[in-house]
Amino acid sequence: MIRACWKKSIFALLALLPVICLAAAPSWKIVPEGSTLTFTATQNDAPVTGKFKTFSGEINFDPDQLSTSKVKIVVDVGSVTDAYNELSDTLKKSEWFNIKLFPQAVFESSEFVKTGDKTYQAKGTLTIRDKKLPITLTFTQEEYTQTKARMKGNTTIKRTAFGVGQGEWADTKAVKDDVQINFEIVAVKK
Repeated sequence: MIRACWKKSIFALLALLPVICLAAAPSWKIVPEGSTLTFTATQNDAPVTGKFKTFSGEINFDPDQLSTSKVKIVVDVGSVTDAYNELSDTLKKSEWFNIKLFPQAVFESSEFVKTGDKTYQAKGTLTIRDKKLPITLTFTQEEYTQTKARMKGNTTIKRTAFGVGQGEWADTKAVKDDVQINFEIVAVKK
């Protein structure tokens, strides 16, 4: 009887082996020199642009293994900069990003959808300040080899949903609610 149970257990393990051995998507390391994270807002009906100089990430991605792909991008919001630094100095204040209390913004996703030949969506959450909300990034696979990947994409968020722009800045007449976020990530396989 014990021998029969043991054989059944071995058979069950062998049957599950393909599921157990399902490989995780490969890990990638962001190349800061080739990667950018920018935003465009609208103030007084004119575009205002800036960028975040410092961000890092844990990326596991394979276009053939979307079910095991995942990403976590951490942005140092204090690294925000613009051409004149007037905007970035303002954005660091408590009414905007409040970098003393909320030094990081975080995007996390483990749900990827192929939408075209080399186009994808990453459905996940974005945390800015103390707000964590669902968002969807769209991106294009510009390059993908065994050792290097380059993705380019964007999303649009509502700044007020994240509490960015408080007090007199909560009104969306002078500074519009929609903010376009653009990124280009260059990564090498770990």
